[in-house]
Amino acid sequence: MGKKYSILFDSFHLYHLPQFEPLIDLLAQDERFTIYHSVSRKIQKKEYELTRSILIDKPGKFISAENEEERKKKIRGLELDVFICGWSRYDIDHFVNKNTLVGMAYHGIGIKPSYWRDNHDRLDIRFVEGPYRMDQLREKGIKTDLALTGFMKLDYLFQNDKIDSDSMIDQFNLDKSKKTILFAPTFYPSSFELLGTNLGDYTRDFNLLIKPHLWTMYMNRFAGINHKKQRDLFNRVVDNFDHIHLVPPTMYNITPFYKISDLLITEASSTIYEMLALDKPVLVNRFYKLKLSHRLFKKRLYRARLNEEMEREISDFCFEVNQPKELPGVIEDALNNVKSKLSVMEKYKNKMLYGLDGNASLRVRDEILARLE
Repeated sequence: MGKKYSILFDSFHLYHLPQFEPLIDLLAQDERFTIYHSVSRKIQKKEYELTRSILIDKPGKFISAENEEERKKKIRGLELDVFICGWSRYDIDHFVNKNTLVGMAYHGIGIKPSYWRDNHDRLDIRFVEGPYRMDQLREKGIKTDLALTGFMKLDYLFQNDKIDSDSMIDQFNLDKSKKTILFAPTFYPSSFELLGTNLGDYTRDFNLLIKPHLWTMYMNRFAGINHKKQRDLFNRVVDNFDHIHLVPPTMYNITPFYKISDLLITEASSTIYEMLALDKPVLVNRFYKLKLSHRLFKKRLYRARLNEEMEREISDFCFEVNQPKELPGVIEDALNNVKSKLSVMEKYKNKMLYGLDGNASLRVRDEILARLE
């Protein structure tokens, strides 16, 4: 056997890990690779401890450190062949040497400008999930080498026996006679506060799974938003309604929940396109609780948080809810009339998601090997 390549997956936040997992599992069976893991020490302590507990059980070795400076030193000392990140808004160049291949598998494919604004000069290659994004990144002036691989996070949806739907249904005690709704509110802008406990009344005829953004669960405040209030409201809704179930942070990967759900509700998150992969209906709430500056100056919201063009386009293939009281009717419409959207859903699916064959991680591995060899 030839040289073994060292590769480190840097899960800066826990929600970066689902994008890496299919590749980690693939490389664990490949004798050409030695795997390492690490997680940032800048994140909240609870998130760090949970992420660490998950990573130490993954194939490979976990690189621990008491602080970020020690972590940089330890990782740089490995003289890695490959460093994989889920975003690049930190000093990556302090973790690697000049010969390390640095790749980014971006953690989300939503409609936020961070998708192209987040592109460190030290990146050597970026693994891209679809042809539209390839064009968009180039139009935005990204010079990094791009590889059209598909979205690794979705691989398990198209691989046999990777998701145990029956055990998940049993774990949440879902009523098998009812359809299941997955609600994935983003941390900002979120519609959840405006729905409040009415969400329980609006969804009484269904199972409802709520999968909050991890920042909502670990940060009390971020970007001027009080997440503790949102977190308390989640708990109150779950306590008041037996058909509502809160997905705990330990179940950090939302992908399996797409498989057991019949419909998704969200606002502006990557989940819109991820659910699209399964040809299932998506409801987009168009009502948000906004900061005063964004209420007064809507353009600031688009500049900071949303891509205006992409936000308009999702109207083509999603069902829209313009105010909370419309939610029950739009849910029924989406479940009964999804066929009316299938052709346009297929168009956007092909535009945004390349492959959808369970082999995106295989293509990423081959792109890495081609540059190493």
